[in-house]
Amino acid sequence: MPERTSGSGIESVTATYLAGPAMSVWDSIRSHLEGERDRVCGEIRDYPTPIPRCDAQFNHLLEQRDSIARELHHIDSAAAMRDPADAARFIRRLVDESSCLSETAKNELRLLTASKPSSPI
Repeated sequence: MPERTSGSGIESVTATYLAGPAMSVWDSIRSHLEGERDRVCGEIRDYPTPIPRCDAQFNHLLEQRDSIARELHHIDSAAAMRDPADAARFIRRLVDESSCLSETAKNELRLLTASKPSSPI
């Protein structure tokens, strides 16, 4: 798994992808989402207690964690598609519609998908 940096994390994912041709765009997206999941789970774990039910910031962290889990599930579903063209369209739509990926990460991932047109995503 690529080493993550303190920023968006996508820089190291991109560097690993470009350095190692075996790492796919799927793995890049998954790695970024897993890094975000780890970050959010760490914030939840370290959140000061007691936590009132109405704590908007904590509830937002829970929503982020759930969104990331849904997007990881979508990645797994797309990876199981047999037709590479369908999978490519699905993953591009996932990147465009993601609420868990920063705009910087989305742009980096769009570049990765555009730079590898002949390989199935």
